[in-house]
Amino acid sequence: MLTLYYSENLNPRLCVATARHLNAPVRYQSAAPLAPGQSEAFARLNPNLRVPVLAADDGWTLWETDAIACHLSGLCGRADFFPCGEQLPEMLRWLSWSAMHWGQACAGFYFQHLIVPRYGPAPLPDSVMAGHASELQRLAPILEAHLAQRRWMLGDTLTYADFRVGAVLPFATEARIDLSGHPAISRWARQLGEIPAWAHPFAGL
Repeated sequence: MLTLYYSENLNPRLCVATARHLNAPVRYQSAAPLAPGQSEAFARLNPNLRVPVLAADDGWTLWETDAIACHLSGLCGRADFFPCGEQLPEMLRWLSWSAMHWGQACAGFYFQHLIVPRYGPAPLPDSVMAGHASELQRLAPILEAHLAQRRWMLGDTLTYADFRVGAVLPFATEARIDLSGHPAISRWARQLGEIPAWAHPFAGL
């Protein structure tokens, strides 16, 4: 049996939403690896002391959200959700773009307006936030133009690229990410919000 260790933060939320959308055969376990007394035991699951982590009863583990999504999609026979073959380079392009550009800019706002008030770390300097704002202004038109030509990131079918690039969208209002001037992104965000596992990934857990 597989166990998915998670919290309710950004990447773990994405991972739980993916697993529930796939109806993956996993049990869900909330975890706080940095809590007092937890680090030593959790390091055996993930030396980075982060969630999500997928763990099997025999001791096998897999960490990092995209890797877990790939594994669960294969386990569930969902090549439509995590495509290989001819669509794989296109998928990887958007996963990379999100990781290196879009996701980093969005994560700055997520950190400043959700993580800082919730957990109390030092806020990012104004100069850093100005850089994130500038990046969002540069990147949002790229995503807008792409989505204006298609229903989902890779065309007519929902894929993990939508979940990954859209990971911050459920927090956009709280994070003060204004997408009102981008109708295609807003339409896409509404479509994602109609997916039960995306809208309410932690329901019943």
